Amino acid sequence: MDRTDWHLLECFRVAGRLQHVTRAAEQLGTSQPALSRSLARLQSDLGVQLFRRAGRSIRLTKPGELFLSRVERALGEIDNGRRELADFKAADRGAVSLGFLRTLGARYIPELVRRFSLIHPAVRFAFVQNNSTAIESQLERGELDLIFVAVPPGHAAFGWTHVGDQQFVLIVPRNHRLARRRQARLRDVANERFVSFKQGHAIRRMTDEFCKAAGFSPEISFEADDSSSVPGFVAAGFGVAMVPPEACGYADVASLRIVEPVARRPIGVAWMEGRYLSASARLFRDFATTAKSPSRCLIQRR
Repeated sequence: MDRTDWHLLECFRVAGRLQHVTRAAEQLGTSQPALSRSLARLQSDLGVQLFRRAGRSIRLTKPGELFLSRVERALGEIDNGRRELADFKAADRGAVSLGFLRTLGARYIPELVRRFSLIHPAVRFAFVQNNSTAIESQLERGELDLIFVAVPPGHAAFGWTHVGDQQFVLIVPRNHRLARRRQARLRDVANERFVSFKQGHAIRRMTDEFCKAAGFSPEISFEADDSSSVPGFVAAGFGVAMVPPEACGYADVASLRIVEPVARRPIGVAWMEGRYLSASARLFRDFATTAKSPSRCLIQRR
């Protein structure tokens, strides 16, 4: 393949990621027929079928999957080289792609970025808010520079530095027997129903683990997809719940500090080891790990 074929590899990378020609063409800023011709030319040059049709979508063949992993690494190195060159121009005028958990979007991340921007006003941010599995995958694919997650990611290639602890509270309906208290032990609600999240969700795992530490297994009355619906079901009398502090402001629930066991989880910033990290991203990572927590309700530094 000659030097002009780097464009074909980029077409293949995007199509391989999305496995949909129309969406890939839109992302590349080209037409669907032009992208189809590029993919056909690449397959002809290689002498291997990289895709197979699956209705309106396309699927990578086994050789296609193997080749995509190589192309991701090769083009990733080129992307890193471009970032390095851009860093020579201005370390504090770059861009940071930042991912974070939904529960950190109410106070911690907006305030942290605001304070950083007072020092480095020319640094631009692109934000992605999602669950830990999704943003870890995006970090691994190189779509994000940094992510804020609750525990050290289970991936050897990830670096992770602790920035503070997220303290959880117990929320109960306003007419609940504990509503006038400021704090409670989890075993105080051992015989009550819980509003929580679906199995596999990080907060559901936390709820189960802390209740187990308190000597009981919670009876779950409702399993939510995200935190926005939990306070409403608690207010309606479906049970009590363990939630991050940003859910405290709901008008029809009371929040209590959990004193036994201490319900909190570590929060940290993660990046890909061995992958080039722009100067702007390094500046923000260093700021996040050394700055005093901007929100005592959300993050309590040790």
